Amino acid sequence: MMKPTRIAALFLAVVFVAGALSGYVAHTLYSQRTARAAPNPTQMRERYLTRLTRDLALSPEQVTQVSAILEQTGQRMRELRERMEPEFEAIRVAQRQRIMALLTPEQQPKYEKVLEEQRKRHEREGRSGGRPH
Repeated sequence: MMKPTRIAALFLAVVFVAGALSGYVAHTLYSQRTARAAPNPTQMRERYLTRLTRDLALSPEQVTQVSAILEQTGQRMRELRERMEPEFEAIRVAQRQRIMALLTPEQQPKYEKVLEEQRKRHEREGRSGGRPH
């Protein structure tokens, strides 16, 4: 029969290994999820400005000017995307209709499910919900 101290030590070892394994799995899943999440335009602009500031040794005045240029460019890009979005959506709708027409009656509900999952994922990621490709 095992001594109570050995049982306690074995129990602690098992708990420690289980905790370490759980932590590793959770960290891996979290890392994969956050690595896939696209940064928002503000984050991308800040990262770019930080890199330019570092790599080019920009002066404070240059940083201010480059920041203004990036903001103006971002605004123009947003306006362009807004103007183009209806055409993009029409193309996406036509794509879905053409694919649906090719599918069998058994496949069609599955395709609808794929589109719904994609829509939900895009919503979670902060993108437009109507953007399945």
